[in-house]
Amino acid sequence: MGEVAEQSGSFPRRPRLRAMTLAELERVRLILRGGSVVDWYRLLFDGVDQARAFVRLQGGDPDDPADQARMLALRGVAARYLHDEHAYRVPAELLSCDPLELFLYASEKRGRRRDRFFACLLLKTMHIVHHIEARELRFRLPLSQSRLADLLAEKVDAFARDLIADGFELVRYSGGEKSLSSLVTKLLVKKEHHAATIHDRVRFRFVVEHPFDIVELLVRMTQRLFPYNYVAPGQTVNGLVNFTAMTESHPHLRALASGLQVGLGHEEAALQSENEFSGPSYRVVSVVVDVPIHVPDDVLARMERGTDLGRVVFGLAELQIVDRATDDENERGENRHDRYRARQLLKVRDRLERGMRGAREDEP
Repeated sequence: MGEVAEQSGSFPRRPRLRAMTLAELERVRLILRGGSVVDWYRLLFDGVDQARAFVRLQGGDPDDPADQARMLALRGVAARYLHDEHAYRVPAELLSCDPLELFLYASEKRGRRRDRFFACLLLKTMHIVHHIEARELRFRLPLSQSRLADLLAEKVDAFARDLIADGFELVRYSGGEKSLSSLVTKLLVKKEHHAATIHDRVRFRFVVEHPFDIVELLVRMTQRLFPYNYVAPGQTVNGLVNFTAMTESHPHLRALASGLQVGLGHEEAALQSENEFSGPSYRVVSVVVDVPIHVPDDVLARMERGTDLGRVVFGLAELQIVDRATDDENERGENRHDRYRARQLLKVRDRLERGMRGAREDEP
């Protein structure tokens, strides 16, 4: 599960960093700094086709009557919340239009600036409500953690195969659910020793050829694997891509920078610190994502009737991305995984044996 053999031979020459759209640049930035889409004040959809593709990425089908009804229901809940809790009066046209058109209003492709404001309010609240109800659905389903991990791995494996079929320079790919032993160690070493705090129960690792391929891979992930709005805020570790320097050093991206929602220079302060057990020069881009999973029909058929919570649950995964040269460097000296593991186990033994009585003393 979750393995692709290393590719050999020469790769076709291509530009190191292709020209991105402003929408792609915003998505990459959100991921690299571990931001939240709730803090955005506009979207960047050009047409209904893009909105339809985005709904499919969320695990829905814009042509399916049940999923259409689901979007209408989410909008209704969001509108009531905005009215009852904040006294907002959402314009009538935003409550009667096709829900897909909300993405266009939020992008100022329809209506006025005032409509963009209210469309964003609706979509942000719909995003939160959907996430809450998907979690409730997950609890009610007869779906084991292992089955969910398998469904998640199937989705990421298919994405990796498609990358290779498209000629993307994917050097190595592996991943899947961690072993019980790894999970026990993870919890014993964490201060928050509850299973709910594990964000990397399922982990996938992508090794690309060039450093700038990391950015290209993130763009493709947000097009085919997960919607950018379900990146876990505050969980990104980024030791490889300096977004500000990248943007300012490429004329095309520099020209787009004035359209970013927040000015350049806010990246480093928002990033999570490195793992305390990693080696001193270990570097990676690590992102935690709630990947939408369409619930299989055989599982839905065994759930209690009368539950209207949609057909999508989320599989939490950590996605690690690194270029080949850095990956090789990460496996040398103190960065090596066996030494990382040894440092973890030493801390676990200290905690099991001594608790808070002090640091472990070296034995003679």
